[in-house]
Amino acid sequence: MKPYKIFLFLLSIFILLFVISMAFPKDGIQIRSNLFLRFPDIRNVLTPEESKYVDISEILKYHQAEITENIEDMVLDTSTNISDTILVADSLKAEIPKDTIVEKEIETKITPKVQPGEILQKIEYQDDSKRVLYPFFNHLKNLKQSGELIRILHYGDSQIEGDRISSYIRNELQKQFGGCGIGMFAPVIIKGTNISMNLELNGTWERYTVQSIKNGNITHKRLGALMSFGRFVPLNSLENKMYFGEINLYKSNITYLRTRKFKKCKVFYGYNKRPFIAELKYKENTLDAELIATSNQLNTLTWDIDGNLDEITISFKGEDSPDIYAIALDDQYGIAVDNIPLRGSSGTDFTNTDLAFLRSMYQQINAKLIIMQFGVNLVPHIVDDYSYYERQFYKQLKTLKGLRPDISIIVIGVSDMSQNKYGRYVSYPNIVKIREAQKNAAFKTGCAFWDMYKAMGGENSMPSWVNNDPPLARTDYTHFTWKGSVVISKMFFEALMHDYNEYLNNENTDH
Repeated sequence: MKPYKIFLFLLSIFILLFVISMAFPKDGIQIRSNLFLRFPDIRNVLTPEESKYVDISEILKYHQAEITENIEDMVLDTSTNISDTILVADSLKAEIPKDTIVEKEIETKITPKVQPGEILQKIEYQDDSKRVLYPFFNHLKNLKQSGELIRILHYGDSQIEGDRISSYIRNELQKQFGGCGIGMFAPVIIKGTNISMNLELNGTWERYTVQSIKNGNITHKRLGALMSFGRFVPLNSLENKMYFGEINLYKSNITYLRTRKFKKCKVFYGYNKRPFIAELKYKENTLDAELIATSNQLNTLTWDIDGNLDEITISFKGEDSPDIYAIALDDQYGIAVDNIPLRGSSGTDFTNTDLAFLRSMYQQINAKLIIMQFGVNLVPHIVDDYSYYERQFYKQLKTLKGLRPDISIIVIGVSDMSQNKYGRYVSYPNIVKIREAQKNAAFKTGCAFWDMYKAMGGENSMPSWVNNDPPLARTDYTHFTWKGSVVISKMFFEALMHDYNEYLNNENTDH
């Protein structure tokens, strides 16, 4: 082929591509709800837009200690190679030699590290009525006198896996109001994830969730407060043999000190058709063993623990397993904060469970505050109107509020999340709509709302968190790193304590 013909052929190809580029819809052609067919825009190639991301320096100046220094009360073994993904926390690259808790008198009033006028993102309320959190604040104020243990249930999606966000809130509240331990956790956790203790299972354990109900794998809807249960004997097993199940718990190399000083171990179980044996062991020594009778209700097995134990083993043996709803490692009094990640959830499955059973478990565990943090699973599914989600989320919040009259709820809004568009990471266009749906549902049901999207810096703030030194978010442009989770949790905690102090001031003024 002659050179000029090759030139004309290539020129025609370029002209065709140019025409397609100019004519192709800028936002692409939607094939499915989250799948688009796109073609490069020649205008972006010739004159690429400059990436303009949010300046988060004002946010970070209040939290520099959490980013560059050790985290107070954190233990780290630097000999362990720990990588930060959704599943495990990253290494803080510093060792805190002290391995004891300094006992402090419980403080009733909290002084945030920033002044009241400098709270970066306050909690929002319908008509600015902060009284929706007063029942919870009243329990905080009276904890020292009441000597009770109250629970905060932190529900969320993969953004809180690995005890991120929950662990900081837990540690700060326990420092001020008393308490220790990691709270409640499922006996069979989500594969690949971790809690603030190392957990190993031996035996034929199975995990059952909302998806098990939807798939018809279980015939009842009793999931309990953690929205799951575990068994060491498969459901509907026809084999008449002895089964064995073991849960080994031992200290983590990266955790807050208070998580390791638990003084009480509880097992929430029920609905076993045959007796079984439960044992508590320390290394090879049996500390206690009990023969548990058949049951058709929710029960609690309780052991007092030496706060200096750095590992325990809970073992079960029997021809049938109870449904085991939770293990709890707590103090005798104070605050327990439970990290409850529901991977893939948008927070709309609570009404698909047995609500009478959920109410009974909430009563047994003395739940006083629920934190609902969802949204990232909804973001990739772009639609014009999220009123359907608002209705679904409203139904969940109204139902949870109705389970106990003194439960307070705080909704944490969806975080910023970026997509790669023409080589630039930009916020998904629907985040504000999802945030507004969550806020509307919260206000309609008498719940408080904390705007994480705005706290991060709003639109196009996620790339600034990813590109910070050190990184505060992962390169999936969705999830926080461990240090990023500490920064965002600190912002939430200080907003909560700001309103608690206002409550105390109002109480003193009224009297």
